[in-house]
Amino acid sequence: MLPDDLPVDHQKLLTWETECWQCGEQTPVVWPRGDHLDTPLGDILANYETPVERVYSNTLSKKVWGNVCQHCDSYQGNHFIQQEALEIDPPLVDCPHCGDEHEWSPDQGMGGAFGQGWVSCPEYGEIPVGDPRGE
Repeated sequence: MLPDDLPVDHQKLLTWETECWQCGEQTPVVWPRGDHLDTPLGDILANYETPVERVYSNTLSKKVWGNVCQHCDSYQGNHFIQQEALEIDPPLVDCPHCGDEHEWSPDQGMGGAFGQGWVSCPEYGEIPVGDPRGE
């Protein structure tokens, strides 16, 4: 899905297809591993054949770099695409109890709004851990 001449290490990008919230069709999206799309990287991706464009975010009330549906041109929402990216490629964090690395998952409730998440430790169970991405 990424062009061969893209001047970005392809290993630093996740690509997959998601269901468009507007038309319901499957559409390709791209998201940087451990980073955010609304950075200078978005500008680079938008200049190549990718689903990234400059779009208006109603939530943020400003223009951002975001993925758009290849069928209906609807902005897919960076928050939702970032959440899918975390499910596809969760960051590893040190468990505060056993010290081993475990996959981090964002809190799906109110804690998610405050950067709260969880690790599932085989020894100690579900343990709350802050967002390792520093957000």
